[in-house]
Amino acid sequence: MDETFDYGQVPGYFVHCFNGGCRRAGECLRQLAARHVEATRPTIEVVSPAVWPADGAACAWFKPIRRVRMAWGVRDAIGRLPYNEGRLVVRALNQMYPKVTLNRISTHERPLPPAEQRRIEALFARYGVTGGQVFDRVEMGYEW
Repeated sequence: MDETFDYGQVPGYFVHCFNGGCRRAGECLRQLAARHVEATRPTIEVVSPAVWPADGAACAWFKPIRRVRMAWGVRDAIGRLPYNEGRLVVRALNQMYPKVTLNRISTHERPLPPAEQRRIEALFARYGVTGGQVFDRVEMGYEW
């Protein structure tokens, strides 16, 4: 996993961990992010060494490395719908998301995690769009 890790995908709010002595460092997303910090981000959030657990203790900050399916955008699927149905889908999306968030989804600046994908797939299914036809792009990403 290390070789393909793209630090550009790490959210600005994500907490990193530099506890090199942790027995679970190899399976912790916070450690993975910390190993790949880039100079483009001059400041980051970190777990304070004062709260690192004693050897063998469970860490409250541990976050397992989990890759999940992330989807990007729904413009193509909306464009394939008849005009009136497309308007209804857009109206429903406007009710699901604030305007700024929906714009970020539309311009592929914000991915859709699995729970949101299910909601959007259910919305499109009402109009006959099913399967992999809903999202503009789908790829594997980390569950931050």
